[in-house]
Amino acid sequence: MNIKKHYRRAYVRLVSYRLPILRARLDRLLRREAVPVELAGQLHHPGNVHAVFLIWQPHQTPWYVTNALEALAQAGINVTLVVNHPLSEARLAELTPWVDRLMLRNNAGFDMGGYRDAILSFAGRPPERLLVLNDSVYYLRAGLVEMFRRLATSPSDICATYENWDHHHHIQSFCYSISRHVLEQPAYQRFWQRYLPVNVRRWAINKGEVRSSRCMIRQARSVEVLFTPARLREALNGLDPAELRDLAPYLPIDLRPALRGARLRQEPLVAQLLDAVMARSQIHTGGFLYRRFLGAPLMKRDLVYRSQYHLHELETLLHAIGEEHHAPDILTEMRAKGIGGQLRGRARIRFDLDL
Repeated sequence: MNIKKHYRRAYVRLVSYRLPILRARLDRLLRREAVPVELAGQLHHPGNVHAVFLIWQPHQTPWYVTNALEALAQAGINVTLVVNHPLSEARLAELTPWVDRLMLRNNAGFDMGGYRDAILSFAGRPPERLLVLNDSVYYLRAGLVEMFRRLATSPSDICATYENWDHHHHIQSFCYSISRHVLEQPAYQRFWQRYLPVNVRRWAINKGEVRSSRCMIRQARSVEVLFTPARLREALNGLDPAELRDLAPYLPIDLRPALRGARLRQEPLVAQLLDAVMARSQIHTGGFLYRRFLGAPLMKRDLVYRSQYHLHELETLLHAIGEEHHAPDILTEMRAKGIGGQLRGRARIRFDLDL
């Protein structure tokens, strides 16, 4: 690395990582952290099952957010909609009928900051079950109500849609649920009281998603994961070797070569597929397999941005798994977002540093 590049990276790390942390610490020290504005909604279900649903949709309410709100309503779950941006009167009138309450905030700490404010707002009146989800995924209709109902009724203290074993194990934070037992644990409350919302992606993942997961798991008496390699294995065991090799395009670009060139029997091919799925975040590596074989109603929105798939491959896969006529919308959004590896200047450095 030449000297100029080294100093550019150091400058970006200072401005985009260390300074936001310093600002957040000063805001807490000086008690300048913004307080969310709470507004009453119009949809109140009997019972004590709630969901915290965080969105960042400053321009309009897209179909996948509407799908999630409708499915949560059908499942009888009271929604606290956390909105990390200002809302116009028209948007407010559009969203209020679907929720128990709205929480308007300033995006401090991204999703984890919003989770913190909403979870702490239940102090003294904990739900019997709390779902926690955000809009970093597409919510497809088929299987969505059933998934939310399982999250709402699971006998386990934690019910996750996906987990991640890459680097360090954690529950993936885009959609999971926890019991009252976990919510009432002093250690869990302390974690969120002390959590510092910082507008840095790496901080939100490592200090927020991973550490909150560790805290939950330590307090939980049992954990259920809905979409797992073990369940996927049951479906794949019914395929012959040729059919298994044909699944190579369902994997991200860098995980396909070994499978495509393999001339193995059925069992080793299944093992290779599952090893690929477990290589990283499983909704990124195995999302299309989980959708096709287990009916998972979730799909990550950054698959092209993070170079998991080429856009033309994604179009083919969407039609193969059943995209519910939303392929044009999904492809348009992914075209607009672009590919992170093609960014230039400081934006590219921030992408490379995962900031």
